[in-house]
Amino acid sequence: MVSLQKYQALLKTIELGSMSRAAEQIGYTQPAISKMIADLETEWGIELLRRNRSGIEVTSAAKYILPVLKEISANCTELRYYIDELHGNHTGLIRIGAFASIVDSCLPQMIRQFQQDYPQIDFELKVSEEYAEIEDWIIQGRVDCGFVSTPTIHDLQTTFFKRDELIAVLPENHALAGASYFPVSQLAEDPGLILKEEIDVEVAQFLKQLPAPPKPRYRVNGDHTILSMVEAGLGISIVHSLIAESNRYHVVWKPFDSYQYRNLGIAISKSIKTPKIVQLFITNITNNIYAKCF
Repeated sequence: MVSLQKYQALLKTIELGSMSRAAEQIGYTQPAISKMIADLETEWGIELLRRNRSGIEVTSAAKYILPVLKEISANCTELRYYIDELHGNHTGLIRIGAFASIVDSCLPQMIRQFQQDYPQIDFELKVSEEYAEIEDWIIQGRVDCGFVSTPTIHDLQTTFFKRDELIAVLPENHALAGASYFPVSQLAEDPGLILKEEIDVEVAQFLKQLPAPPKPRYRVNGDHTILSMVEAGLGISIVHSLIAESNRYHVVWKPFDSYQYRNLGIAISKSIKTPKIVQLFITNITNNIYAKCF
């Protein structure tokens, strides 16, 4: 019978696109990974991987059996969870895809509180600013769950997490720092608008709706750069309220006079079995942990 280690070696190699990187992650040497995959090819009588200049190429045969291998791996993870539970232990790894504002605000608190009850659970975080990339990770089985904006592009099982408002962020000495809200019309009048180089979907849609779309003076990379520049008095910006939860900068947060928001959810794949410990983590977030973060 072919060992589970060989399945895991193949899955990790496909995920990372490299035998050497797979070897580093799962604790084998590169020649050992290569031999395990070669053993599978011999046993099954099919070619699984081809080497090329850019790395490896996954064959059509490997793609065909990939969902089954992922299901076997998930079932084995589930079995280990149940065995540990019988012994009074809860061990395992939860792989999460998330965007920066979640990681910078409440996700560390969620993990910390969860580990108070389940101290032997480990976490692996993958961060992207593109919802589509996080969804792809979920579909490919590279993460167990991911924070996304809903509705999703792919057909995923999504649990509502939070409504996240678009807000204005101003220097503390801005003329409207003491106002109750920031007028949307003022965006076109303010000379120092700061936006990301790659404007996120909600901000782009918001700006398109305006009769006089503002012209940004600065385009930067990342929310923290934006907040540092606003703090320095270089201009104003549009951010999601989630980033305001960190409260690390001397800036002023203002709601707009026109309510704009995104719905955030925690998504899992419908086609890949979700380990019980991941389901437990999601339940903890939606039932009590996230309520303590906001």
